[in-house]
Amino acid sequence: MTKSNTPHTLSNSARRFLPVLLAVSGVLASVLAAAPRAEAVVGGTAATRGQFAPIVSIQRGTENHSCAGTLIAANRVLTSAQCVDGAPATGLTVVAGRHHLSGNTSQQQAVGVTQIVKHSEYRATTHANDIAILKLKKSLAVDGIYVALATLPGTSAGTPTGDVIIAGWGATREGGPVSDSLQWVEIPSVTQAQCKTAYGASAIYPGMVCAGVLSIGGKGACASDTGDPVFKGHTIVALHSWRRGCARPQYPDVNSGISYYRSWIDANIN
Repeated sequence: MTKSNTPHTLSNSARRFLPVLLAVSGVLASVLAAAPRAEAVVGGTAATRGQFAPIVSIQRGTENHSCAGTLIAANRVLTSAQCVDGAPATGLTVVAGRHHLSGNTSQQQAVGVTQIVKHSEYRATTHANDIAILKLKKSLAVDGIYVALATLPGTSAGTPTGDVIIAGWGATREGGPVSDSLQWVEIPSVTQAQCKTAYGASAIYPGMVCAGVLSIGGKGACASDTGDPVFKGHTIVALHSWRRGCARPQYPDVNSGISYYRSWIDANIN
């Protein structure tokens, strides 16, 4: 076959549609550039070792990391009820002093769980009262550097306001794997009215507090961040419970407020 030396040219119909195609591609490029990246803890920063010493990794069965918890006494861990729902206490292991999920260090301490105390009015379908206490087989060595106790707010502290920090090993993007290293991100608190606007009034129960970047998203919790502590300074003000997607615009993280449940914690910690 003889190869033609005639250069390839666009047909008249293709030339007519070319400006339209270019315009559409330009719009798509602008939209994609403006869209927030679904990273997590979305949009997070790697923590330094010991930066969040009260956080623990909870292993369920043979999983390396299931969700997070917070040490509130040398032998007590606070977490979300959904983290341990349906699991026998003997199937849980708590690892304190953990920074990377892979490998062990001399700072890590692993201990089994003897009892799970879930809120009696926890509802899996709605995540209402999503809080639980794990009683450990033995007390951990609390050194205040790599393993420390969290400060709890009083019952009168009320709903968090201003910026808060969430820390955990959650996925670094929607649909992605968990992060090997502990991550943290600072996000603004969201009023309950704004949270009800996002999810519907019937979805937000008493005790739920919200946080997120409503306008553009891009920062917040993701998969395997359930039970993550939410801090205001050195005080744990909430536990991450649920959200739609990962750090999506207009859909903030929904958390269980610690102040609201402080009386329940005090009644069940012993």
